[in-house]
Amino acid sequence: MYRAGPWPGLTARGAYVLLGCALVLGVLLTVVGAPRQPWPDLALLTLASLAPLALATRITHLPGAAAAVCGAYLLPRTVLSLVVPSLEPPPLLLVPAVGFDLCLWLRLADLSALGAVWPRHRQPWRKRPATMRALAPLRAAAGGAVYGALLVAVVPPWAALLGGDTTMWAGDAYTGGAAAAVVVGAAIGLGLGLIARDREL
Repeated sequence: MYRAGPWPGLTARGAYVLLGCALVLGVLLTVVGAPRQPWPDLALLTLASLAPLALATRITHLPGAAAAVCGAYLLPRTVLSLVVPSLEPPPLLLVPAVGFDLCLWLRLADLSALGAVWPRHRQPWRKRPATMRALAPLRAAAGGAVYGALLVAVVPPWAALLGGDTTMWAGDAYTGGAAAAVVVGAAIGLGLGLIARDREL
């Protein structure tokens, strides 16, 4: 329904879903705003940014959907922040989104297939049957936790780059806020996996 072939072959409906989720992401991040303190801002940022990515992943069931939604949001938002100097740059979401996608979809067979890329190991091309991979709840929860961990890891250096107060992004307050963000991310991922499993049963 959402793809005309292997990724990135999207149908128009699939593209509309990703763009719609990018719009939801922009609205939620506008409501939440930039993090000013570890608690509860890091948890709220994780919730507001990961929920649309998980929604897009659940609807389209496409590897890379989270990163695609993130990119569709970041490109116009970054350009807008360059045009309007008073507007803060968007948070660094692409690295956490890619980490989320990798945890959800990457398998050992994918890593072993990298050996066929090198010229001396190259084999004749054979079309592989397309298979729908299941979203296992534990794998999805791990993906959400990785997303939260990567997101809170980039907040302090990003705040320092923007010239903000970096003293609050250290110590017990930051550790507690970061732990809450990881828990929120894992909960969203677990919910994604459980919903996907129930629909597959």
